[in-house]
Amino acid sequence: MERLNLRQRIQESVLEIRGDGKAGGGLVLAFQSLAGLTLADQGLHVQEWPFFSSARRGANIRSFMRLSAAPITVACEVTRPALSLLMDEAAARSVNFAEGVLRGGTFVLNTRRTPEVCARHFRLAGRVIAVPGDDIGARYLKHSIGNVSAYVALAHAIGGFTFEQVERAFVTVLEKRRIPSALIARNREALAASREAIQVGTFDEGRSEEAGGARFQGYGELPIGAQSGLRLSVSNRTADYARSGFRLRFEDPRDQCTGCAHCITNCPENIIRFQPDSERVLKVTGVDVTSYCKLCGECIAVCPEKLFAEAPFEEIWEEEGVPS
Repeated sequence: MERLNLRQRIQESVLEIRGDGKAGGGLVLAFQSLAGLTLADQGLHVQEWPFFSSARRGANIRSFMRLSAAPITVACEVTRPALSLLMDEAAARSVNFAEGVLRGGTFVLNTRRTPEVCARHFRLAGRVIAVPGDDIGARYLKHSIGNVSAYVALAHAIGGFTFEQVERAFVTVLEKRRIPSALIARNREALAASREAIQVGTFDEGRSEEAGGARFQGYGELPIGAQSGLRLSVSNRTADYARSGFRLRFEDPRDQCTGCAHCITNCPENIIRFQPDSERVLKVTGVDVTSYCKLCGECIAVCPEKLFAEAPFEEIWEEEGVPS
């Protein structure tokens, strides 16, 4: 399998890039920083923009970018990228970040897993670059956010940049946002750590452009505007809107549930599980977070006994069996 030369695509045509992540996860900053890095070369043309709705923090979002030595005349979403970024592993449960990627393209993943495991799990054909951005963010920035590492990995994927250029472009974006100097210093450390943590491999685990999901076929028997039916649909997977790295947890080891039913009446997804109780009318027994819960926080806010909470959650891939 021949690997695409991304620098050559910039010079001869257009390098198209797409990124998938969660709102609030740093995807936009990573792409803005990459745009700033490439704009330092006055011979390049850059087109960059994010695409997301008015959905809350944690909703899936996408970002697009085009780089070329010639003027860029198209203005539409990127559907056939040569470079694809997965900023958040949880986003991949409902969005195929590899869909449409040209064979031999490059995939950048913010993950602690190895390129080989990623290629096998997502059936990737091309160069795979993995970097543990969330871990680096937690260590240097006190927050599990992978935008610094993703940006460094994207620049590495394209090639042709010195580390000083990569660092300067990112710091410039931070300075424009009036980030305190102490935090900028920690970002510099994260940038350097990201460069050392990058892992790269080339694999042929299946034609990525053939791995696209099923196209929308209409709402079936549901009438137009039937939001409740759509929201409660198992296939709609509203659980994917939960904040990255967290899931809802219900615990009542001391049998404190009063049967007030506030959680049941306030839950927009009907995921609260309960059973009849002779003294309290009902007793909450748990929550179904497999397909519905989007961690809106309603049950957490209304429960008088504080039996609901956000809990850390890590994706488990079947190739590994246990969290890494």
